[in-house]
Amino acid sequence: MRPLLLALLSLACLQAWAQTAVPLPARELRGSWIATVHNINWPSEPGLPAARQQEQLKRLIQSAHDHGLNCLIFQVRPAGDAMYESKLEPWSPYLSGLMSLPPSPKWDPLEFAIQEAHKLGMELHAWFNPFRALAGDKHNPSADHIRRQNPEWTVKYGRDWWMNPGIPEVRQRAVEVMLDVTRRYDVDGIHLDDYFYPYPTTGADKQAVPFNDAEAFAKSQPLGGVPLSLTAWRRQNVDEVVRTTYTGIKAIKRTVKFGISPFGLWRPNHPEGTGGGLDPYEDLGADSRKWLQEGWLDYLTPQLYWTIDRPKLGFTTYYDWWLNENTLGRHIWPGMNSSKIGDDRNAGEILKQISVLRERGLRMTPGHFHWNFGALDKNLGKLGSLAKERAYNIHALPPASPWLSNVALPAPLIEKLAEGKRLRWGFKDPRWENYSRWWVIQAQIEGKWQTVEVTFKDQHELDWPKKATAVAVRAAGKSWEIGQAGVVAR
Repeated sequence: MRPLLLALLSLACLQAWAQTAVPLPARELRGSWIATVHNINWPSEPGLPAARQQEQLKRLIQSAHDHGLNCLIFQVRPAGDAMYESKLEPWSPYLSGLMSLPPSPKWDPLEFAIQEAHKLGMELHAWFNPFRALAGDKHNPSADHIRRQNPEWTVKYGRDWWMNPGIPEVRQRAVEVMLDVTRRYDVDGIHLDDYFYPYPTTGADKQAVPFNDAEAFAKSQPLGGVPLSLTAWRRQNVDEVVRTTYTGIKAIKRTVKFGISPFGLWRPNHPEGTGGGLDPYEDLGADSRKWLQEGWLDYLTPQLYWTIDRPKLGFTTYYDWWLNENTLGRHIWPGMNSSKIGDDRNAGEILKQISVLRERGLRMTPGHFHWNFGALDKNLGKLGSLAKERAYNIHALPPASPWLSNVALPAPLIEKLAEGKRLRWGFKDPRWENYSRWWVIQAQIEGKWQTVEVTFKDQHELDWPKKATAVAVRAAGKSWEIGQAGVVAR
């Protein structure tokens, strides 16, 4: 047989073997919030030298990767400000110590975080607070902040200043800010937290203090039409921001995910007999079930911050309820309050919650987020070490989002370099690069296939994994759809 024909037959046999012998990688969204408001997670304090800030942020992202996470939600708009270079809002005081003062030498934390996360095969979602104008009174607003540019758009409530969602320009500003980041940065997701209308506070008389939006409400009432109730009008305002943000993101970059982390329950008594005193639907203007069922988001992260065994507010009870309400099959990736370890729970409770999600894997590819990353990074109650040893000891890819992208990617070609010490891969037709975003490297070690590395699309080389007898490389698409495996043996 001719050598060329023999080589082609061998390659064909190897590829056919690959499709049947190389298992698909495990799937699970493993994420955490990195909070910048009040310098909770980063930077450790405002006004640090730029090099020190970069060192801290890089270390946090590396730590997240080393703990086994594959997604970070990075807070970039704590309170009408920006942790990135913006023409719409001032530099955050949590970065420099003084609002609107750029870092010196100038650098862009969001761009830096994206690049560092992608180098390690992790997603980076930009997290926005839609309506908080000032968090407390520690930092004075700068001349280009909404509190001073348009003070009539803001309301003091409790210790914070709020942008009034009842004012159309406020809603437009929130959407514009998020779409600006979608357009200019290579983010994997846009994320909203649970602060829509503020959580109610009580006065000296123990009664709820009203949020002062009566003037905007009066202006909104239709002439001759049927007026909305105050709370229905508030929900309508929030709905508009959610809907227009989702459609705006998809018009710019369809595969950028949009997620929201609302309060853990939709309304009290759903399911029957559950809930506490807060009604997010009425009190916060948050119709979170509607957003899910209308398809205005790609993932919902209800803040299920309670323990499994809590009678009326239980982690499992609410996760199961959300699964039943998920009529469009979007991702339900709940938030877990890992920062409460040492208070009303231990690390074992968090691991049990992860197990609860996995047990329901036939209904929903599992995923979760830790509030906040300090619990893992500081090994609170040994959570960090236990997570690495037990929960995250197998590498996992984020679940796919087939409603955003579902491209059938071919197997890449692989070659050995440096006498077999390195690998290089790529598509035979380079046009496929436009449809892929990640590379997934699997290795056969001691007879078992395992995922050993995930890299961003611009990386095409890697050292041969230790003890590997064969290596498979797959492309993953923009929504984590997985391609065929190219395989090379030792």
